[in-house]
Amino acid sequence: MTYWLLALMVFISYFIGNVNFGKILSKARNVDLTKRGSGNLGATNMYRTFGAKLGYLTLLLDALKGIVVSLAGYFIFGGIGGYPDNLIGLYSCGLAAILGHIFPVINKFKGGKGISTTVGVFLVAQPVVTLITFVICFVLVWFVKYVSLASLILVTVGVVAQNLMLPEPNLTISLLTFAIFVITWFAHRKNIERLIIGKENETNIKVKIKRDQKKQQKQEIKQEKIEIKHEIKNEKKEQKTEKKVEKKEIKSNKKYLKRQQKSSKKNRHKHTKVKGKSKKKKKGTQ
Repeated sequence: MTYWLLALMVFISYFIGNVNFGKILSKARNVDLTKRGSGNLGATNMYRTFGAKLGYLTLLLDALKGIVVSLAGYFIFGGIGGYPDNLIGLYSCGLAAILGHIFPVINKFKGGKGISTTVGVFLVAQPVVTLITFVICFVLVWFVKYVSLASLILVTVGVVAQNLMLPEPNLTISLLTFAIFVITWFAHRKNIERLIIGKENETNIKVKIKRDQKKQQKQEIKQEKIEIKHEIKNEKKEQKTEKKVEKKEIKSNKKYLKRQQKSSKKNRHKHTKVKGKSKKKKKGTQ
């Protein structure tokens, strides 16, 4: 293994992890996410603050960071059949991205809790196990309503499963996966305290979905009202323009009639003059 290349990849992966999509998406809505909900810059707080669409989008984008760096580490250091260097590269880059997400230097070391990025790393390392665990954890959140508990279970299962599925024991891989376990659990230390004392924040997905549906319905109703107002305004404008055109036509018709009347009067006047002259001529000849 080329250690200088591994160090460079770890360095780059850390700064990729610094990119916080929760912060970017909330800023686009002119909202400071650190002052909303739990104040965390992760997908869960985005879900609670902005709803399902932005919450799931944040989860997807943060997971994508873990996927990109892990794939890069995996293929640069051996790829398929390159065990153990391929997994060392994968987990080294993945761990760096998770650290960058939780402790971003560009945001004064205040970031998210690293679960979405960890999911991305585990999806590359063990996709089937991760997907099954993710579905189970989603169902758990649906009924138990604690995202933090499901997150901790997902990380624990991922770490244990990876070490059980190794072709042969490897201390470096075990230490890297254990480091992911420790860091993510450390990031959830306050959640663990609240879980123990029974004061953890709940995330009721059913209620959230209903609220999102109501918001969507309200937005649709507002949009319909706006469209109706625009249609009414357009109709009024059209009516005004039609009235103006009609008035112009009436005025032009009146002017035309006046001209015709004037011209007919002139013609009559000329005709009477001609008749008078002809009569005088006849009398003079007689």
